[in-house]
Amino acid sequence: MKYLFLLGTALAVSTSIAVPALADEAAIDNIVVTATRTETPTSEIGQSVSVVTREDIERTQAVTATDVLARLPGVTFTQSGGFGQPASVFIRGAENAQSLVLIDGVRINDPGDVGGGFDFGSLTVGQFDRIEVVRGSSGVLWGSRAIGGVINLITARPTEEWTARGQAEYGWRDQKQLGASAAGKVGPVGLTLGGNWLKGDGYSAFNERRGGTEKDGYESKSANARAEVQIVDGLSADAGTYWTKANYDYDNTGADALNVGMKRDTVGYANLRYKGLDGRLTARVGYGLTDTRRISDDAVFGPYTTNGRNDRFEGQVSYTPIEMVSLLVGAETEKQKFSDNYGSKDSTSIDSVFGMVTLRPVTGLTLNGGVRYDDNSDFGSKTTFSANGAWVIGGSEEAPILRASYGEGFKAPSLYQLYTNAGFRALDPETSKSWDVGVEQPFAEGHGTFSVTYFDRKTKNLIDYDLAAWNYYNVGRARAKGVELGMQVTDWEGFDMSLSATYLDATNEITGARLARRPKTNLYASLDKHWSQGFRLGADLRVGGGRYDDVANANYLGGNVVVGLRAAYDVTHNVQVYGRVENLFDEHYEVVRTYGTPGRAAYAGVRVKM
Repeated sequence: MKYLFLLGTALAVSTSIAVPALADEAAIDNIVVTATRTETPTSEIGQSVSVVTREDIERTQAVTATDVLARLPGVTFTQSGGFGQPASVFIRGAENAQSLVLIDGVRINDPGDVGGGFDFGSLTVGQFDRIEVVRGSSGVLWGSRAIGGVINLITARPTEEWTARGQAEYGWRDQKQLGASAAGKVGPVGLTLGGNWLKGDGYSAFNERRGGTEKDGYESKSANARAEVQIVDGLSADAGTYWTKANYDYDNTGADALNVGMKRDTVGYANLRYKGLDGRLTARVGYGLTDTRRISDDAVFGPYTTNGRNDRFEGQVSYTPIEMVSLLVGAETEKQKFSDNYGSKDSTSIDSVFGMVTLRPVTGLTLNGGVRYDDNSDFGSKTTFSANGAWVIGGSEEAPILRASYGEGFKAPSLYQLYTNAGFRALDPETSKSWDVGVEQPFAEGHGTFSVTYFDRKTKNLIDYDLAAWNYYNVGRARAKGVELGMQVTDWEGFDMSLSATYLDATNEITGARLARRPKTNLYASLDKHWSQGFRLGADLRVGGGRYDDVANANYLGGNVVVGLRAAYDVTHNVQVYGRVENLFDEHYEVVRTYGTPGRAAYAGVRVKM
């Protein structure tokens, strides 16, 4: 009855699967959907948001999702070796599993992952048209796992006229990459199709400077498709899928090993949407699926296989009765399943309703407040709240914007943590309360923005792993606070510039120890210059602070300074050749103890657009 009620509610308001619906992102850089689940100008958003466009991805010649995310304020990552090896992304010091990851709005956090997070180690970025990152607890709108923030990777929408692009690249240690996509219409149906292939010899996951000699190669394949159709005036339907499979070699801690791994992700969605009353009413209903399979085949002990599946019905309706007021309500029901080849098998479900009201009492001021009710089949019910506001001080294009937000989060233990042989049934859910305040100042005649933000998040019952007891346990209290600086300049007198700097104090408040693998300081800066003749030249600088590799703070890893150069030339309006050198000065460093990072490497490629 509970499932029928929630689904009926969703249908009654004619809602949608959370984000394929949200992928109405448009090609306008200052319109985002992830922060509010509806198309919203960034000037009306009280949370800290970053947007990465297709142009940004191509300008920086990024290959993986971590290449892109590491350039943003408040975001760091660790990876146990090269491509394919486990990679975790930390937003403002939150655990990897405490951030919600979406592809076209579909949750792709893996129920088979240790903490229910998403492993970024084999995610390429070639098929994505836009990436939106919301920092801070977003549990009211996005539910469980959105304690640290939300990352939404969005593929291109169909276009009226057929367009296509392709890319080929070759470089260090025989790395080859091919990618292509096309979008257009076949009769009344809009289509987007894309694919990407990446293969290379790689380098030893066990640090080659410590004696690793056996290269850990990889191969990744991915494909995406999307279709949209207008049924009648105001009513449309769309569906899509994203599939990726990666095979890779990996090592044991502290030694070369002939281990092999595989990770396969399948995402699918379908939804119905309605827009009426001159755009003042939007409503959607839909279904989303995430299915993940992993195999870690140890050369000595044999394979360990996990399977995770997430089925989700959800919907929302947004209504603006008058210009000063907007209302958003929604309902969701989700079921997670997990199994492994050692006999672990279980499932859980969570049902939710949420609402948010937006007020615009005076010109330039936007206030948002929301509430969410979650009912977890294993851990009972939880109510969370949020509030945020944005104030544009003045009416000019260079008027400063003040932002402030407060958010709460709730995350139940993962199925892996509860039901594997290493599981612990007595774990408590993680909860969080966070707030931030900041100011954004546009400059350079609207081409640039500079921002500074202070943030503070307190987490109770943070789940960690006890290496001595071989089991999971709750950390009573953890806190992450700090300051983020951000600057972005786009196409200003031929220059593109970006800067992100973060100071993070993330600690276990019971022991006073710093949380593992979170650097206290992190900086990224880039500068690109393009000339009318079609030549582009750019450089970037990454300065990573030192970090402890363990919860006891016994193993300290020093910081690093990494410099990169890149260049591109437009041979014609449709053809561009490019190249880059990464880690120009061959910096030697580790972000996970005993695991290697790439040395100096060079790549060259060509892009074609039609």
